[in-house]
Amino acid sequence: MTSLSDIRNEILSDDIPKRLVIKHPDSRVLFLAIDVWSERAFLVIDINHHDYDFDTAHKDTAVFPVCVLRQRGRGRDWVLIRWPREDEPLAAMLADLHNVNGSDPIPFLEDHTSRLVHASPREFLA
Repeated sequence: MTSLSDIRNEILSDDIPKRLVIKHPDSRVLFLAIDVWSERAFLVIDINHHDYDFDTAHKDTAVFPVCVLRQRGRGRDWVLIRWPREDEPLAAMLADLHNVNGSDPIPFLEDHTSRLVHASPREFLA
């Protein structure tokens, strides 16, 4: 099985756009959310979180480490940076997304360039 660092190195080895396709379900990787803003988009991908439970995730604010993939330096190389200041806010945001999206499947799409409507929040479902 390929390690995550090998995958990262292969994906970021050059500036050629790549399409990432997961051919087989992998419990180590959960694509949770897409957060779209006018100038950027954020993808929330949960890796190696074996305790994830979709049914109770709206109540779960367990903090897990956040890393950010961004371009750095003159060569605009891609680097993966540990971003601890986002640990707690992201945990709260994910719990809220699970709540407001009800039983809708992941990944959740939050498009802030248009009106956000959540039709069936879990807190109103009994």
